[in-house]
Amino acid sequence: DEEVFQRIARAAAEYPGAKLFVGGNAALMGQKLATYPDVKVLLCGPVGSKLHEILDEKIVVPPDSLQETDEYHLILEYKAGEQWGSVQAPQANRFIFSHDVSNGEMSSLETLAASLDEFQPDLVVLSGFHMMEGQGKQLWEERLKEVVVALSEIRKEIPIHLELASMVGKEYVNIIMEEELLFLAQAGSGPHADVAAWKGVPDVGQVSDILLWILQKYGWRDSLSKVEFTRIHFHTLAYHVIATVDGYWGNQAAAVMAGARVASSQACGLQFVDISKVELKAPLEFYSSHHEPKVKLSLNPAEPVTVWRRGNVTFYLTPVLVCKQPLRTVGLGDAISAEGLVYSELTPQQPF
Repeated sequence: DEEVFQRIARAAAEYPGAKLFVGGNAALMGQKLATYPDVKVLLCGPVGSKLHEILDEKIVVPPDSLQETDEYHLILEYKAGEQWGSVQAPQANRFIFSHDVSNGEMSSLETLAASLDEFQPDLVVLSGFHMMEGQGKQLWEERLKEVVVALSEIRKEIPIHLELASMVGKEYVNIIMEEELLFLAQAGSGPHADVAAWKGVPDVGQVSDILLWILQKYGWRDSLSKVEFTRIHFHTLAYHVIATVDGYWGNQAAAVMAGARVASSQACGLQFVDISKVELKAPLEFYSSHHEPKVKLSLNPAEPVTVWRRGNVTFYLTPVLVCKQPLRTVGLGDAISAEGLVYSELTPQQPF
């Protein structure tokens, strides 16, 4: 209900001490990427006047993405143990709601496609697919097909990263898998975009099996394929995993560590990790698979990244030092993915 949402948004904006932050997956990833020297970011998304003011100066917004009014997302963050009525939060988390029509309809898709030739990117990041989930099957089926057409026009040597956030509709997720992943060179998943429902810390062996299955079913094809799907960055609260097809990516141990480091520091509102404010929740021992044959692995403090191979897929796992009293969790997944991308090295593929 747009009217009700706008009334809530006005009340929030007028609340004493209310602050505005950059929002939206693409803008948040752009903000993180822009903190690195020599990085220039093109942001194609609905950008209102207030958002434009607080974006990093190295972020370029095409004229067609500018609009008079800003889109707002309202975030209710809560700590572990906090009460809401009779319910007690088992861990720190957040509840997000919005009435974001522009992102819900992926209105900036055509602007992105039209801007690439002039901008000449080294990397393309796509996000916001979860915003379409509530728009109805007819709209998202049509828009996803149009996304595929747009992706097919991007040169094969430019990597494409798909940033996925929380989605609950199995049919919608299946269509994304069938339509999108066949056209993507890599993908990421957010800290709450778990591909299965677990109680507590997700089992590493099961995660490993799922990531391997995704890469085998939707991944690399052959030398004649227009694109290959070769990388997944999976992050959950306790640990992160990057899975890559051999021969495509380098420096992934550093990439997964960089993502885990920013998860710890940013959640605590610090520039660096303070060991007195974090705790380890990752399992000290785990298996490479949920099924046989499986290898027993363990964390080694001297080598914080555990590496194993299954066929031509290599897995890199690192634990996260979880912030005990997180100050702000919004945008953590975007920061994790952005850090991982900055540290990743794409291996040039030789033409056949």
